[in-house]
Amino acid sequence: MKRQTKGYLMVAVAGTLWGTTGIQVKTLFNYQISVQTIILWKMIFAILILFPFIFFTNRKILKVDLKGLIYISLLGIIIHVFSLLLYFSAIQKTSIATAVTLLYTAPIFIAIMARIFYKERFSPFKIAALLLCIGGCFFAATGGSFATLNLNLLGVLIGLGAGFTFALLTIISKAIINDYHQLTITIYSIIFGLLFYFPFSNPWLIFQIDFNLNIWLLLCSLGSFSTALAYGLYIIGLSYNIEISKAGIVSTLELVVSVILSYLVFKEAPLGWKLVGILMVVFSVIIVQVDKILPLNNKFSYDKILNP
Repeated sequence: MKRQTKGYLMVAVAGTLWGTTGIQVKTLFNYQISVQTIILWKMIFAILILFPFIFFTNRKILKVDLKGLIYISLLGIIIHVFSLLLYFSAIQKTSIATAVTLLYTAPIFIAIMARIFYKERFSPFKIAALLLCIGGCFFAATGGSFATLNLNLLGVLIGLGAGFTFALLTIISKAIINDYHQLTITIYSIIFGLLFYFPFSNPWLIFQIDFNLNIWLLLCSLGSFSTALAYGLYIIGLSYNIEISKAGIVSTLELVVSVILSYLVFKEAPLGWKLVGILMVVFSVIIVQVDKILPLNNKFSYDKILNP
């Protein structure tokens, strides 16, 4: 298997693991667990699992210079705190369907910033994949009904902020991926996210909650698989010299997995436009792979036309 193919596969697996987040969070909500508690404990469990693994297998990668600490701390605060807070605030200000749709504007922001900062080209295949991806996310999240959207200026701006901050995961990681080990970036970003978030999470109330075994297992799963493993695989995938604009599209498989799991667990059938949306997202990922392997015709370079 080619190195880049492995990279896209890791991103796809990361998106799949992120897709399990919704079902776990919804189940925790049924146990009357607050958003603050979920965010805090998922980071705690991610650190409890990831840090000992790194310490006992390759503790040398825990060493990082000041420049790395600045970049990684910024990444942790933006991704593990601001992005989640903006996303949940968008849900409060609008609706779940609106917030999800706005969150998945992230591939657009990634593509634009990738062109500006990393000179990645806009090919017809990539543009087609991006349009299919965004349209598919809209249909999968809303069922094709604008009535499910609750649009107000503040809510829309907050939702777009969630999409933009999530896009920064890819942009910032790409900037430091060749200078620091992928697990170094993953563990320290979560640690800095936790340190920043802890004072604002009412920890004295959170630690007084009497959890049962099911809640602990869900929180542990959320921290280990949907956080530590998912972010780790995503960052490792980026290190395989893949185009980050394409990685943003592939990662939207998260929404596909989320919708499918909602059907399997809560019997929320993905019929009609939701099914169309799922197929559009999957097809956009296929187009990304076609664009990756299709050789350019020397007589006609669409890159010269789209990127003069």
